[in-house]
Amino acid sequence: MQEVALIVVCLAIGVVLRWSGRLPEGANKVLGGWVINVALPAAALDSVHGLTVDRGWWLAAATPWLGILLAIIVLVPLCRMLGWSRQRTGALLLGAGWGNTSFVGLPMIAAFAGAQWLGLGIVIDLFGSYLALSTLGLIIAAVASEGRLDWHEVARRIVTFPPFIAIILALALNDLPRPEWISQIFHSLSATLTPVALAAVGYALRLDRIGGHVAPLAVGLAFRLLVAPLAIVLLYLLLGQAGDATAKIAMLEMAMPPMLGASIIALDHDLEPDLGALLIGLGVPLSMVTIWAWWSFIAKL
Repeated sequence: MQEVALIVVCLAIGVVLRWSGRLPEGANKVLGGWVINVALPAAALDSVHGLTVDRGWWLAAATPWLGILLAIIVLVPLCRMLGWSRQRTGALLLGAGWGNTSFVGLPMIAAFAGAQWLGLGIVIDLFGSYLALSTLGLIIAAVASEGRLDWHEVARRIVTFPPFIAIILALALNDLPRPEWISQIFHSLSATLTPVALAAVGYALRLDRIGGHVAPLAVGLAFRLLVAPLAIVLLYLLLGQAGDATAKIAMLEMAMPPMLGASIIALDHDLEPDLGALLIGLGVPLSMVTIWAWWSFIAKL
């Protein structure tokens, strides 16, 4: 699949750039700065314009929020019990709490359920993963990096966070006509999201350091690829809606690997960069197997 090949190539580019020494130390933060300040806002402005939302989609759009809350309930006490630092806890919450509902999720929806469900996938990504990252994600990063919660400072960060501003603008301007050249600019800028974010992760990826992160990697990937999707499947089963097509898309999206944007925020706040990069580097290829397994199960419900 082209998307998987692109993931591998871009991660490899980041690794090679670090090995070559052609970029200055800490270049992954510069690359991450582009993602946060340019590519993510452009992606919001590009994907929302003209999008029609079905009222029956809102529970599906809320499932990423439920997954993140579950991550907090499960992972915070577990990390405390294991004596892990708040930086490691924050890295795990960001890496395991958010799924890649866009770059990996949308192609998987098209492949398994059909392209007619891509609109729902965009709604789950934007109003679920994306909006939660721009608010709750920043709160988690601030607490994990600084050890305290300054509501005024966090509120200032949220309202000045470029992706959050872009979401508000995108919603406000959704129904207004847009010149084609502006749409093309947003589309071109948003297209840099995946390659630049993956290059940043690849730059920080140190496979030789897996030995010091086996336990948190196992916890983070087990939650992201197994526990989170299982929880949403059980939720829809309890509601008696597991057989609905909308529910199947929501369950499939919850099975996605760690989200690039969340990992970039973790890297930007120095929350165990090695762990964040390893969650992406190992989680994405591993998810190719687990996603197929989950869909094989979900499709029969």
